[in-house]
Amino acid sequence: MSDFIPAVSPDVSLALPVYNGEKFVADAIRSILAQDYKNFELIICDNASTDGTEEICRDFAASDQRVRYVRNERNLGAGPNYNLGFELSRGKYFKWCACDDRISEDFLSACVAALEQNQDAVLAYGTTQTIDHDGRLIPLVGEMMSPQQASDNPPLRFKKYLNGRTTNFEIFGLYRSDALKKSTLHRSYYGSDKTLMTELTLLGRFIFVPGIVFYNREHPDRSINIWDKKVLASWMDTKAASSKHYLPNLQRLGHLIEIAVRHSDAVSPVKTLGIIFLWALRPAQFGRCTAELIGLVSPSAQLWLLRTGRRFVDLTERGVAGKLRS
Repeated sequence: MSDFIPAVSPDVSLALPVYNGEKFVADAIRSILAQDYKNFELIICDNASTDGTEEICRDFAASDQRVRYVRNERNLGAGPNYNLGFELSRGKYFKWCACDDRISEDFLSACVAALEQNQDAVLAYGTTQTIDHDGRLIPLVGEMMSPQQASDNPPLRFKKYLNGRTTNFEIFGLYRSDALKKSTLHRSYYGSDKTLMTELTLLGRFIFVPGIVFYNREHPDRSINIWDKKVLASWMDTKAASSKHYLPNLQRLGHLIEIAVRHSDAVSPVKTLGIIFLWALRPAQFGRCTAELIGLVSPSAQLWLLRTGRRFVDLTERGVAGKLRS
């Protein structure tokens, strides 16, 4: 661990959780240290990497006093490691940084200015562009959130984000730390980042800042490209590897209900619970939760149900495509 901790608290804290990220972590760190906004700290939370990540990060910590390197004794999983980065932070503003991404040089300065000018906002974010393994621009992989979701009405923001189908690039924007302190942070199931963002819509607006760029790197090792559910569960929280059941949709539903009750002072639970109830009854979501409940009793029946559902979706999509072509 880097022993240096500046005496004066920085305005901005950035946390970079990493596990075996030697391919891209140096590029990610360099893009942070190149920011035109200088009053920040970078906390690197190494999840007990077994490749060259530790050496790379220690070199940066030794050469720049703004960098603090923290190495976990064991791999906690992405969720707990992301939360650790926030728990160690001290800034008024906070940002998570993936070990394989980049940000434009003006990202922090523009986001800080936006949050200073909009005291009711809890998050500032920029345009997302996708880069490949070598850092070259390629077509966007995923979908950004529409800036039109920045309503002054908390229940409306909550509803739009909950029902949205975006890729959640905004999770890597700049937050007001006080808002994150009120939140439930990341949980042990994959997809809890989307639930966290849904929760934050109850606490304030998300502001789109034009002109700045978040460069999201596409490569085979991204978590979004992991299809094995057990591997995905373990990636999110290593303790989940010992669990017999994988229940991310039921966990998310329970998490949302907890959030509705937790923030009753901001928005009436009657409104948020009603929105959650209607969301849970949507065919796709209802089907996923039902399949997980069935899986608790009969995993084979769950597998059959999921396969049948996929075939139905495929047939439906082919039918719609056929109508569009005719």
